[in-house]
Amino acid sequence: MRKLLNYTVRFIGPALCISLVFGFACPTLTNAQSSKGLGSSEDNGIRLTINDYSIINHGQDIQLHYTITSNSNIQVSSNTKSLIVNPYIWIGNTLVREESESFKKISNNEYRGTIIAQMHHYRTDNSALSFHTHGILNQTGQWTVNFMLKSSQY
Repeated sequence: MRKLLNYTVRFIGPALCISLVFGFACPTLTNAQSSKGLGSSEDNGIRLTINDYSIINHGQDIQLHYTITSNSNIQVSSNTKSLIVNPYIWIGNTLVREESESFKKISNNEYRGTIIAQMHHYRTDNSALSFHTHGILNQTGQWTVNFMLKSSQY
């Protein structure tokens, strides 16, 4: 019994150190991954990044928070209603409609915005979301971002 106690005491110290190191390192890794957003796509020098999403209106709508950056100065007129032209938003195998978009200028080559879209009523657990558009900032191209929706959030 004494030998068992000696082995336990001898190995508890390193095990405790390892668990503390991983306990402090894992949140840092998680934050580093989330700062890159859920996904991004680039074409013609314009990068679209879907930063995150939130489910609103009792699960009826989804807000997609995005960032658009460009290699050059972005010129947008003051009466522009949308930076992203006709986005196609697929949740699973269902195309959902965009209801509204709002955005603000962060710098000469960066905008951040939010798109609100209706969600379909029946969703499988951990549905795939695919965001696709052929036009951003009056530029034609192909931008597609895919990520998973967590069922615990709706």
